[in-house]
Amino acid sequence: MSRRALILEELGLNPVWVRTAILPELQIRAAAAPAAPAAAPVAIVRPQGLSPVAVAAHQALAPLVSTPKFTPPPVTAPAIDKPEDERSKRIAIMNWDELQSAVSSCTACPLCQSRQKNNEQPVFGTGPMQPNIMVLGEAPDHDDEAQLTPFPAEAGRLLDNMLAAIGENPLVYKANILKCRTPGKRNPQAAEAEQCAPFLKRQIELLQPKSLFVVGRFALKTLLESDEPVSVLREKLQHYKQIPLVVSYNPSYLLRNLPDKSRAWHDLLRLKATLNKPSL
Repeated sequence: MSRRALILEELGLNPVWVRTAILPELQIRAAAAPAAPAAAPVAIVRPQGLSPVAVAAHQALAPLVSTPKFTPPPVTAPAIDKPEDERSKRIAIMNWDELQSAVSSCTACPLCQSRQKNNEQPVFGTGPMQPNIMVLGEAPDHDDEAQLTPFPAEAGRLLDNMLAAIGENPLVYKANILKCRTPGKRNPQAAEAEQCAPFLKRQIELLQPKSLFVVGRFALKTLLESDEPVSVLREKLQHYKQIPLVVSYNPSYLLRNLPDKSRAWHDLLRLKATLNKPSL
């Protein structure tokens, strides 16, 4: 036995720390150990240099050490994208006129009830075919529905000025992810956006814009399927089906939060830069 081990044993200390309160019990267990039958199926070999008390402590702690403290959760299979339904498949092959007609007669979500009750029209979108930029908002309001065009009021004038500042205002198509008004100007609901999404995606395919300018978090969630806020996603260029996508603030928000106009200007410059680069 080493000199260090002899000193530790003389002082009553061992490599395994033992509380003073349980030391008498361990000493009794150590004294009785030779006469007692082995309780564990595997014999515990006394390490060289340990006293009988230390061995008894090892025996007392062995069940705790050998028992796993954490059971890993069962491995779950990765989520599988749900297959495209028949309605979405039909919409995916419509031409422009068929798509407009389908939007006008749509009854896929409860918004059609308020539209029919109030004798309103869906707002499909306005602008040239094959535009440089397609601007996407969230849902039409009263002014949109009255004029059948997205962004017609004060927020629309701000948007027009922003686009004119980069020389792109005449080459812009404007639309919303929802084609019908929401009651009381409330935000789009997930089920409503899901039903309108096939219309929007087919509209983008037919228009073939060079770039997408998406304003507002609900429009982002539909195209990018992300819950990240606008303030995060606008920091870098995004893509939707290889089309450059620039994220910015909704013009209505900018009217209430003037300091963010300078950030929106940087978004416009990023948008302008995408038009000078080939798509991926």
